[in-house]
Amino acid sequence: MVGVSKYSVGVVGCGGIAPSHIRGWLDTGSAEVVAVADIDLARAKALADKFGVERFYGDYTEMLREESLDLVSICTWAQTHAEITVRAAENGVKGILCEKPMAVSLGEADEMVETCDRYGVKLAVRYQRRFHPVHLSVRKLISEGSIGRPMLAHGRREDGLLNNGSHMINTVRFWLGDPEPDWVVGQVERKTDRYERGIPIEDLCMGLVAFKDGAKLLIESDTPVSSRLEWFQVVLECSDGLVFVTDREARVLSSDGWFKLEPVKDEATEFSQLIDWVEGKVDSHRSSGYQARIDIEIMMAIYESSRTRSLVRMPLETSENPLFMMIREGKLPVLKPGRYDIRLPKELWGLLKPP
Repeated sequence: MVGVSKYSVGVVGCGGIAPSHIRGWLDTGSAEVVAVADIDLARAKALADKFGVERFYGDYTEMLREESLDLVSICTWAQTHAEITVRAAENGVKGILCEKPMAVSLGEADEMVETCDRYGVKLAVRYQRRFHPVHLSVRKLISEGSIGRPMLAHGRREDGLLNNGSHMINTVRFWLGDPEPDWVVGQVERKTDRYERGIPIEDLCMGLVAFKDGAKLLIESDTPVSSRLEWFQVVLECSDGLVFVTDREARVLSSDGWFKLEPVKDEATEFSQLIDWVEGKVDSHRSSGYQARIDIEIMMAIYESSRTRSLVRMPLETSENPLFMMIREGKLPVLKPGRYDIRLPKELWGLLKPP
């Protein structure tokens, strides 16, 4: 585009999610992906060749040193997010878009936010439902008060609380106007040595989150079901009606009967809004690191409630991942031996390490 300055973008991690980041940046019309990095150099080269990116690296720190990057996308596994974010901020980038979940502990999330604040870097986490027409329509409905006061949201996810449960927590908070949590109570079961991309996870868990505005969220993760549910499915109970939400549609039951919400169109994306934030055109990003940190705090509080067998009042004071603590402390003994990972191929299971 003539007259439009291009932001130089570097992508760390060249796995399955990376192409969507490259396309997202290119679609803004004001960003150019100049380099990619991955510990698998062949994978980095393949991604670079696919999108015509000039340079590729086998070490992201080398990319940060050699390239004059304005923006960085972090597309690696969650246990590496904090380190890469800190390194990128220290190397002078203007903005960072990190994949979810933000981190694997509250301490890591705090480090990411504090480092980016120190260096004046805009940090966003990619929770794409905050830009999705269906979920924007639910937020609009709630903000207008059309069906009264939100009381309880109830949903279920699979494949671990940290991995996919974070989507539900983040999205429900978005609908409700991003309320802060007041207290959390939760329970965890881990009878098998279960991992997700190298991170120890629970077999199943449940958490009840009370927000300061009075609304509550009941989240289930990997609990037994009698029939298959939508990948994302939440029922939101309000004082004057119910909202049934999936990624396909939002249906409302009120005193007037059933009706379907009209999706809300929005030109902004996770990528364009980060550029707008960097340029000062918006005060914040819809999915800023500040909001994503709260999601991490809620999930860690669910684990902490199980660890301490008590209700946890916010703010959470435990910086380490309480699930890891329970595993180390022997509070979650494995009854069915054999480490396994729900995402990694079996030949890599021997590399899995306890926390």
